[in-house]
Amino acid sequence: MNAEFNWWMLMVGLVVGAGLVWFVVADQRRREVDIDARERAQEALWLSASLEEEGHHVTPETAERLLALHRAYLEAPPPDETPPPDVGSSELPGDDRRRVEGGAVEIGE
Repeated sequence: MNAEFNWWMLMVGLVVGAGLVWFVVADQRRREVDIDARERAQEALWLSASLEEEGHHVTPETAERLLALHRAYLEAPPPDETPPPDVGSSELPGDDRRRVEGGAVEIGE
């Protein structure tokens, strides 16, 4: 009976060990706080080049400003739980509505 118990404990240990390894390794994504100013400039260059390949002209300075604004957005408290206005509705301000209808704003991508 001692041998069966040892095998059972080995299996439990392997399962628990695999669970702990998965827990530690599972989320390896980088976060905004992991990126310093030097790497943010490199990211802005990469974004600019990627968008240029798609036909959109975005300067590296503009991309860097957008990244800084995105970081500020993530650091801010979450927005209220009100649903966003429907794109086709008249709830959008006039200027925003013209930009959406003119194709300046891509929705859903």
